[in-house]
Amino acid sequence: MKKIRIFLFILFVNLFFGCIRQDSTVVLLEPIRTLEQLKFYREAGLVPEKIDRIFCSGGTLRLAVYLECAEKVVAVDSNERREKGRSGMKGYLAAHPEFYDMPVGGETSGRDNPETLLGLKNRPQLIIKADTGAGYDPVELTRRTGIPVLLVPMRGITVGRKDFDAGLRLMGAALGKSERSEAVLEFFDREMADIKLRTQKDEVSKHSKPLVYVGGVSYNGSHAFHSTEAGYPPFVIADAHTPIKENENELTLGKRHTMLAKEKILEWNPDILFLDLGTLYLGAVSGLVELQTDPAYCSLKAVKEGNIYSLLPNTFYFVNHDAVLINAWFVGKTLYPEQFTDIDPKKKADEIFTFLVGKPVFEQLNAELDHLALKKLNLSK
Repeated sequence: MKKIRIFLFILFVNLFFGCIRQDSTVVLLEPIRTLEQLKFYREAGLVPEKIDRIFCSGGTLRLAVYLECAEKVVAVDSNERREKGRSGMKGYLAAHPEFYDMPVGGETSGRDNPETLLGLKNRPQLIIKADTGAGYDPVELTRRTGIPVLLVPMRGITVGRKDFDAGLRLMGAALGKSERSEAVLEFFDREMADIKLRTQKDEVSKHSKPLVYVGGVSYNGSHAFHSTEAGYPPFVIADAHTPIKENENELTLGKRHTMLAKEKILEWNPDILFLDLGTLYLGAVSGLVELQTDPAYCSLKAVKEGNIYSLLPNTFYFVNHDAVLINAWFVGKTLYPEQFTDIDPKKKADEIFTFLVGKPVFEQLNAELDHLALKKLNLSK
């Protein structure tokens, strides 16, 4: 009986709230990708001027937190409700544990559930969905719920920056946080410019830069040490010298994320290794355990000399933009210490977390990462 009532309600919404007649013209509500669309639908009365209730799908929750809209969230997707130990992988969850008690509006990676959303006690006024092409079709989601769907490109603060900026500004406009969206974008620009200024000084360029490699990078889950990324954002920002380059003619390195053959890492034999701690979720088969026990990795120069450093999970259910900045500061200080003498990476981490997620949560994340974050690793422990 409940399912029948929900079906009838969906039908009612579909017939009466999915469109509106204005000046004898039927205006159909479509997924929103631009500021122009948002303005048009608001003028047509299809999107509220003031939005107080949102559902964040497909990794967009971190962006709502950056925009200081945590209190507007009434539902999250199932990925954000997994065991609390995963908050060590995401700064926004560490800062806002209340999300663990939120209703679920759909499954992970954008597999939203229209009936569940319509059945929520506090029904969202806006669905914010990752524009990845994955999960529930946004056109059908709009049609079946009558709730506006705002699509956000899940890009980064290095590659895809133009799309990232546009998406954050669109969210800011929809949620009444345009000033905050500009402040966040300016914050990213200011931090990255400071790092680049330090790493591009003449004193740095006069010396040959060490060859570096990052392993254990997460992509659709945690991976071992052979998992890496071309154009790894912290390396790009800190101007690190790495053999991992995007090259469409090289099958091994043709994509941003790649699973390398172990032999390739041994051939490069980098001077310094970085370990993305997203790998820790694998437990006994993590990249850390590999560096401690695998004879091939133990033969690497960086392992023998103890030049192994840890980074916060750079990617965990899409990119942790706060961790990108924090990792870039740590990479810069590791590679060019004379240019970063005034920087304590852990204090810098809390400055960044405080601005972006509202709380200085580094120690909380670090505790859940076995107190291994942003340090030189001792593989004997």
